Parts: sequence; C-alpha cells; structure tokens
Amino acid sequence: MTSIKKSRRSAGVVYFFGALGALLWGYDNGVIAGAMLFIKKDFDLDPGLVGLVTASITLGAGAGSLLSGALADKLGRKRLILLAAVVFSLGIVAASLAPNPAILILARLVLGLGIGIVAVSIPIYLAELAPAAIRGRVGTLTQLMIASGILLAYIVNYLFSPTGDWRWMIGVAIVPALALLVGVVFLPESPRWLVKHGREDEARTILAMRIPADSVDASVAEIHRTLAASKGSWRDLIQPWVRPAVIVAVLLAIFAQLLGINTIVFYAPTILSAIGFSDQVALLNTIGFGVVSIIFTVIAFRIVDVVGRKKLLTRGSLVMGGSMLVMAIISITFGLTAGLTGYLAVLCLVVFKATYSLTWGTVTRVVQSEILPLTVRGTALGLAEVFNFASTFVLSAVFPMLLAGGTGLPFFVFAIIGIAAFVFVRFFVRESKGLTLEQIEEDLRTRNRDSAR
Repeated sequence: MTSIKKSRRSAGVVYFFGALGALLWGYDNGVIAGAMLFIKKDFDLDPGLVGLVTASITLGAGAGSLLSGALADKLGRKRLILLAAVVFSLGIVAASLAPNPAILILARLVLGLGIGIVAVSIPIYLAELAPAAIRGRVGTLTQLMIASGILLAYIVNYLFSPTGDWRWMIGVAIVPALALLVGVVFLPESPRWLVKHGREDEARTILAMRIPADSVDASVAEIHRTLAASKGSWRDLIQPWVRPAVIVAVLLAIFAQLLGINTIVFYAPTILSAIGFSDQVALLNTIGFGVVSIIFTVIAFRIVDVVGRKKLLTRGSLVMGGSMLVMAIISITFGLTAGLTGYLAVLCLVVFKATYSLTWGTVTRVVQSEILPLTVRGTALGLAEVFNFASTFVLSAVFPMLLAGGTGLPFFVFAIIGIAAFVFVRFFVRESKGLTLEQIEEDLRTRNRDSAR
C-alpha cells in the first residue's frame, strides 16, 4: 500500500510540473487585464494601441504553436517544455523593463512564443503519460493551471493597484518561470515518443511506473502497431483517414476562442470600469472571476471522466451563448452602466466564466490531444493552436474599439457562436471517454476506411 501511495505522489509531481507551464500561460494572459489600466496611462495609449499591446501575445503564440508542432515530434515533449521555460523567462524580464510600447509589444510577442510552445507540448505530454482511466482528469490540469495563473495575476494586479506599478505586476511571473525551468529537468519523457525514436527500454521503465507491470508488454506492442500504420508528416494531415480528426481539432480551437473567453479575460477590468466600478474595485472583482474559474475547473476535473467530453461541450456552449445573449440585450438596451443592469451584466460574466471553465476551457484540449493520431499529434495540434491564437488576436484587437463605441454587437455575436458550437459538437465530435489513445486511433482508421467504400 505504501509503495502505491508513493507511486501516486510521484505521478502527481510529474503531472504538476508537466502542466506548470500553463500557469505562466494563464498569468501572462491575465496580468495584462489589470496592468493595462496603468500602462495606457503611462504610455498614453489610444484604443488601437491598447488592442495591439494586448493582442500581440497571440501573434507570438501562433508562431510558437506552429514551430512547436514540428519540434514536439523531433525534440520530444520534455525538451519542448524546457524551451518554453527559457522563452518565458526572457519575455518576462523584457516586458517588465520595457521603456516604450514598441519594446512591450516585442516582449509580449516573446511571451507568446512560450505560450504557443506549452499550448502544444503540455496537452500532448499529459495525454501520452496518463493512463486511459484518468486521462481526462490529468488533461484538465492544463486548464486548472491556466485558471490558477489568471487568478494569481488578478491577485497580483490588485496588490499593486494602489501604486499602479504594472512592471512588478508583470515581473512577478519570473518566480514560476524559474520553478518550471528547474522542475522540468526531472520529468520523464513521453513513453510513446521514446518508442517512436527507438528508446524502448526507457519507455518500458516509465510505463512500469504508471501501469501494472504485466500490462507493459501489451502497451508497448500497441504503440508499435500504431506507429507501424503510418509515417508522420505534414502531408499526412490531409490523408483521408486523418483529415476528419484534424478538422475537428482545428474547429474546436476556433470555437473555443470565438465563444469570447479571452476578451473577457483580457478586458474584464475595462468592462467593469465601464459599468462604473473604480479601477481598484474592478480589479478586486476580477479576483472573484478567478476564484469562480478555479472552482469550476476543479469540478470539471472530478466529472470529465464520468460525464464525458461531448455532453460537457454541448451543454456548455448553450449556457455560454445564453449568458452572452443577455449581456448583449443589457448593453444594447441600457448600456454598461452602474446599478441593477450593471450587476446583472456582472452576473452574466460570472456565468460565462464558470461555464467555460467547466466545459470548453477544460475539455477542448483533452479532446484534441486524444483524437489526433500519434504520428501527427504534435504537428496537427500545432496547426490547431495557430487557428486558436489567430482567432484570439482578431477578437482581442477589435474588441476594445467596439467596447469603446458602446455597442452590444460583440456579445450578440458570441451568443450566435454558442449555438453554432453546440451544433458542431453535437454532430461532428465523438465521445472518447475511457478509450486508450491507440483504440481512438484505430476507431478513426476503421470509420474512415469504411466510409470510403
């Protein structure tokens, strides 16, 4: 019994450091929400520059995810996470010392590179290391870390808000960046990647730490069968049997952003200030958003392997679409003002944030990392993340100008997208709960082989 508990603790440490880069992802996204209240005063930014400074991180993230998609299969998942830690550290130092908007934008591009790298490497790493029975739970650690990073950023923003020292708000992230840099050294490599690169003995050692010893041979044999079936390359992304999974992964990434989450994360303080809250109270309210996100991500961790992926995605899209529809009606009819309608708008934001954390925020990357074949998993997930961050960039750049114009149009668009996301998942996403990655891949091959006849 003691050895089992020790093994579980060891696995927990591996999963924690394997997902720690996502905390930096969340922090660097969340910190700009509060820091921007003071950056735009120091640098006298107009709405266009506010959008560019905020959204520049997504351009870097898109480039990072495209680059890491190929590197994940060449360097390995562990080395890629280590590279992300170095990139994050450099970006944090540069952003916190930026003397002007141009340097700040460049620094956030570097931070985006780090985000793009972990966006690809962490879901793959966790999916390939976790046993099938708990893979959904382990996969939710990515979102839990993102949510924790956003909450940490909101807390730091609030603590520094009396002085308005946005440089310290950004610079605090160097602590988890250095922790990741040290911790990743002790992580094991993905056994599936090791088998693929002829390092079977190492793969067996790692597998023996996470599954029963008598199952190791069968697991290695199953990985070999999967690898023998195809050779991974960019061209394989358009193979008839692979293409449906790639399309689903890409559309999941696009919908996850077009639902509107990052505009809420980036601009929550701005929205709250527009409603009538002071800057400091607005930042305090965002801490509440962060706490809600953590709570519902933990709930998702407990239920994702019980309820299943598909049900969470369909229900979530409808609830989020409904909350944005109410937000649009409030904004168009009454405007974002203080009073009863203002508090109702805040409630809509809370419902939206809670539901996203419970469903799309947690489940999307779990599904993507599960449905993509092993030999193209890194490349295909990198492609999906490019579309993810491209969607984020467009929304983040345009949203502040639309919000400044006092229109409820963006919230109405988010509501329509919620309905479209429901339809997409309902008819095109298959349930993957409880299946091994090899079983999911074999099912993908079989279905598309049969449909081609």
